[in-house]
Amino acid sequence: MLSGALARRYAQALFELAIETSVLDQIDTEMKTISEIFRYNKELKYLLNHPNVDDESKKDILEKIFEKRISDVTKHFLYLLIDRRRHNLLELIQREFTRLADKALNIVEAKVISATELNSSHEERLKKVISNTTGKNVRLITEVNSELIGGAKLQIGDCVMDGSIATALCKLREEMRKSSYKPQQEVGVS
Repeated sequence: MLSGALARRYAQALFELAIETSVLDQIDTEMKTISEIFRYNKELKYLLNHPNVDDESKKDILEKIFEKRISDVTKHFLYLLIDRRRHNLLELIQREFTRLADKALNIVEAKVISATELNSSHEERLKKVISNTTGKNVRLITEVNSELIGGAKLQIGDCVMDGSIATALCKLREEMRKSSYKPQQEVGVS
């Protein structure tokens, strides 16, 4: 079975349990935290994937790491992934779970990349405009990229709006290149 399809099934099961127990926000936050830890902690990832470390030892390690920081639902879900040898799908499961949670909570994620850091009033105005346009609550992710020179790029789902100066200059350069090329016969050179 493809990893994506398998991750969707696990995420759907966890999502349904989270809805049933009314802890959707909490589990979403915990899954994001755990996924982040797994992504950046190479030693933990190595240990969990090591074939000579038994499942009970892996669970004990996770228990010590997360102690009282995660709910029983999330902890038992992690244990299930270890028992079924699916902990390597955690990042995919987390992304799918967050997508399901966002849909249920009517949240849209918008990513803005700007040449300079946005101040809080700009962020709030941008959130308001996106919210009015989409009819959803907005989770805004900001990033600074000085290579844009000025302006910003906005991504909401698959839709990307590029208002950066760097892109405008590239388009202008291409237009000038196309318009400056004329065959020699047209200019009267023989």
